[in-house]
Amino acid sequence: MIAKIRNTIVILGENIPLLIGFLLFRIMLDISYERFLNPVFKFDSPINFWYDVHVGRYIFSLIAFIIFTTILSHRPRDVTNVFLFMATFFLIAPLTSEYGLNAARPVAPVFYAMFALLLIDVTSRIPIPDFFSRVPIPGGRAIATAFSIIGVLYLIAWAYFSGAFEYFNIDVRKVYQYRDKVAELLDVGVLSYLNLWAYKVFSIFLVCVCLQRQKYGWLFLVLAAQFVFFGLTSHRIVLFLPFLAIAIWFYLDRIEEMTPMPYAAALGLLSALLVFETLGVESLPEIAIRRAFFVPSGLTFQWFDYFTFHPHVYWADKILASFSSGEYLRVNLPRLIGDYFVPGSNSAANTGLISAGFAQAGVFGVLLYATLLGLVLSVLNMIVRSGVPLWFVAALTIGPLRTALADSDLFTSLLSHGLGISVLLLWLYRGAPDSRLTP
Repeated sequence: MIAKIRNTIVILGENIPLLIGFLLFRIMLDISYERFLNPVFKFDSPINFWYDVHVGRYIFSLIAFIIFTTILSHRPRDVTNVFLFMATFFLIAPLTSEYGLNAARPVAPVFYAMFALLLIDVTSRIPIPDFFSRVPIPGGRAIATAFSIIGVLYLIAWAYFSGAFEYFNIDVRKVYQYRDKVAELLDVGVLSYLNLWAYKVFSIFLVCVCLQRQKYGWLFLVLAAQFVFFGLTSHRIVLFLPFLAIAIWFYLDRIEEMTPMPYAAALGLLSALLVFETLGVESLPEIAIRRAFFVPSGLTFQWFDYFTFHPHVYWADKILASFSSGEYLRVNLPRLIGDYFVPGSNSAANTGLISAGFAQAGVFGVLLYATLLGLVLSVLNMIVRSGVPLWFVAALTIGPLRTALADSDLFTSLLSHGLGISVLLLWLYRGAPDSRLTP
């Protein structure tokens, strides 16, 4: 017992610099809210960033945030810890910040989000039976690599034959001008799934394989293909994902310490805010502060607000549509919420698994989604234990996991946005390298 207490004290002591870093990051978010979001986007629909501070409420938000960060480890032990870091940065920190600075925001979404992530953490510790990790698929690495190469080449060929190259565009100022036209040509039936997988999963998988095997010439070709996909889709995330994978490889493959991350994030927020304060430029902080952190939290509050006073969906929109009826039958929920808050806008108010789970079935929906994602993380942890590097697993899944966390229903993330196919590729990739097929 004494040894366990001593070990706990040591662990807490090692995590103190990490907790201080997250506190600094949260305070920088608060300053960014007060100095940038409130003055610039106070009346911007559908999310209005009001500034109404009550001292007791603000202090409570800080205490709740710091208590939550104690579940994090300063070492990247597994995929769960990497995911919880991401969730703390992009969901818990802005949720608690907005709750503390806007007296109109209720506490329920903050509580649900924290509880759901704790449940994800606990569920992800459930061990997967050994035979899943100890029996690699013969030739699995070659199969996964070949499948990914075919997926990338398919999208390039389909873009050519469909005529989508006619709208090829790399000007970020025109991304919305061609996006719908390209989607009409490319996203035909089930091909829409393959298209998303090609630039969100297959190409990123090939980036990771090239990095692991030090095939930098092939890496250049994969990055060139991803640049083509960006020009076709006009989605900036397509250009961002491979460089995020490279950054994760560079960091996690060399540094077994997560403590610098919140300090670096706080410095990034400060830099974006200084650009606004000194130069009056709104575009950089709009992306780095508003879009990255506070839009997901604001939409989380709005989804909870809507479905607190309206009936739950119970998956009548998609999965159980054939067995359902009523107002939500085959309804696009993000567009329903977007049109509710901005009538006639036809905008999509996308949100993540926590508020989507609440929309589907209230408390039960949140518990179900958290449990299912925890099991997915358990499988990913198993894959890491089987020999696939942590950086490899994190680099491939960080995009789909971020989508599940902030932008999409869990089932949609598993299918459409590539989380499920990412797990399948990684599961095939276990075992000894196969030299017969090198990308």
